[in-house]
Amino acid sequence: MVNNADFVSNNETMSLLTVPSNNKRKFSFPVQLHSGALSGDSVSTRRRLSNVGDIFGRKLSSTIGWKQPIPTQDIITQGKCLCGQYIRTKLKRAGIFNRKLGLQRIRSIVGTPSILIVREVFPAILCLAEELERMHPRIYTGVSRQITRNSTGDMPNVETACVLLAAVARNLFLNGINWGKIISLFCIVGGLSVDCVKQNHVDYLPKLVDALGEVIEDELVNFIHENGGWIGLSQRVIPESTELTIVEWLIIAFISIFVLFCIVLVIKFSCYLIFTNET
Repeated sequence: MVNNADFVSNNETMSLLTVPSNNKRKFSFPVQLHSGALSGDSVSTRRRLSNVGDIFGRKLSSTIGWKQPIPTQDIITQGKCLCGQYIRTKLKRAGIFNRKLGLQRIRSIVGTPSILIVREVFPAILCLAEELERMHPRIYTGVSRQITRNSTGDMPNVETACVLLAAVARNLFLNGINWGKIISLFCIVGGLSVDCVKQNHVDYLPKLVDALGEVIEDELVNFIHENGGWIGLSQRVIPESTELTIVEWLIIAFISIFVLFCIVLVIKFSCYLIFTNET
């Protein structure tokens, strides 16, 4: 079985991401992982007043910078899309990805504000996940062998895989929730997905993403909401940029000019020697 201490150990390395959760919900997983006397005029008047109040409240909140509540379903949907994207990246790196794996969840949010959040947050998740996997390669490799008693790590059915993933998540968040542990869970799901594909269980992948959605709904939604939604993660982590800065461009330009100047001098000096020898 998984050593809980191993999975939680990366929390120390991600201390900058740690944000205590004040309202931790009690972990609860299903066995199969399923997650008056008012007149007509008075009611109509109150409804109109309520609508006006809602509109005014939204305008006032956006004007003075108050945070709008994030719908729970949006947090769950965005989390599942982020997980699906991470699994795709993980499978591509392992050289076993194909378009018939059923990981097309991001299409379901095209044209909605969630697509912008997923695109902004995913680079941060990928950066942190790669760092965790680099620091603890043995933990996130061969996950199925670690969480089963089977020496080969083979999952007999998708329900077993989902239940085991839920048990690992329960142990991971037993003593608190932080962004580092959430990234660790993504790494676990990614490693388990690679094992499932290698075992020819490609049909397990959508169910694993759904199981992660159950974990988010039961365990993580309060923490994510209290910390600014998924976008709060990207605000805490700035992935290393591959673009060159102005100073770097100036250095490259200076070196290029210097090299070109040296080449011209060499050519002129060579021509001078040739001309001198001929005369």
